[in-house]
Amino acid sequence: MCYHIFVEKSKAKKVSAISEIFEKLILTLLCATCLTDYTNSPEMTVVALLTCVTISFLVPAFKSKYAQYALCAGYIICCFAHPCFVVFMPLTAYDISRRKLYPLAVPALAALGYHTFEGDIKLLMHTTVFCAVAVTLELFSTRAQTLKRELIRTRDTAVENSNRLIKKNEQLIEAQDNEVHLATLTERNRIAREIHDNVGHMLTRTILQMGAIQIINKDENLAEPLDSVKTTLDEAMNSIRKSVHDLHDDSIDLESSLRDAISPLKDNFRVTFDYDISGHISGKVKYCFIAIVKEAVNNIIKHSSGDAVSIIVREHPAMCTLCVEDNGECSEMISTGGIGLENMRDRVNALGGVLNITAGKNGFKIFASIMKKRNT
Repeated sequence: MCYHIFVEKSKAKKVSAISEIFEKLILTLLCATCLTDYTNSPEMTVVALLTCVTISFLVPAFKSKYAQYALCAGYIICCFAHPCFVVFMPLTAYDISRRKLYPLAVPALAALGYHTFEGDIKLLMHTTVFCAVAVTLELFSTRAQTLKRELIRTRDTAVENSNRLIKKNEQLIEAQDNEVHLATLTERNRIAREIHDNVGHMLTRTILQMGAIQIINKDENLAEPLDSVKTTLDEAMNSIRKSVHDLHDDSIDLESSLRDAISPLKDNFRVTFDYDISGHISGKVKYCFIAIVKEAVNNIIKHSSGDAVSIIVREHPAMCTLCVEDNGECSEMISTGGIGLENMRDRVNALGGVLNITAGKNGFKIFASIMKKRNT
């Protein structure tokens, strides 16, 4: 946005310069139409024209007010010398109005009055009218450029506000999606708990009762039907148990769980957490990653001499990866022992994954990768 504003300002300055040149050319041609009435010398006409054009086009090139004052004052002095210079005074009036060189208006009027006292009333009329045209032209041009700059500023502000609103809307949509996601996970967890506490317990009691009936049953004709009912109840119980586990696994918010696990680090470490998993991963992988991060956090708090920790969770087409790294200096022997590290390896190996542990002067790093297909 800042670059865009800078470009627009540069373009506006170029347009302003071109507009000024064009307007001065118009004034020069307008003044030149009156030259034949005030000169008897072609040489003086050429000198006045060249002097006027040179000074008028040099004024915008100088940024210093003193230089602008000096150039315009020099031309006004020339106006006292010959009426031909007075003919082109509207260009000086244009510069006085545009650059706000208002103190020079007094000597300019004095030069005009000097030739008027000598009987050049026609010169007074032409010059006065053309000076009024020059000032009016400058005022309209300046006003138009001011309005254009305000339009550009208003447009840029509108675009900036629009982008801010779009970003805010995206954040609100993301927050709403997160709330819906958390509400869904909570509801799944509640349903799983209800099934487990109610249906599961009733099925368990029914299975036990059926087993007791089979034991005390003396009628051989009822043995097979009772056994069939017992088998059906066992299958129903297994189905309910699997559904409850699936619902419970889906109700685990891995990102929130990991953020909770690394929260103890924020008091003494600069923590970088990068989470990029959007698809479905199994509960086994979730439990594995949560356990690894918790164990790693405990080890970092107890043993790390660093001040920064990085946790990166990534989802790839065929695998999920977890990387926990700190910048504390440690011995390479640490990576070969420890019950906590062995538990990490066992968890990852049980899921068919790979765990790499690197220790050295550059820090301690745990990298786990688990294939998705085996754990979906």
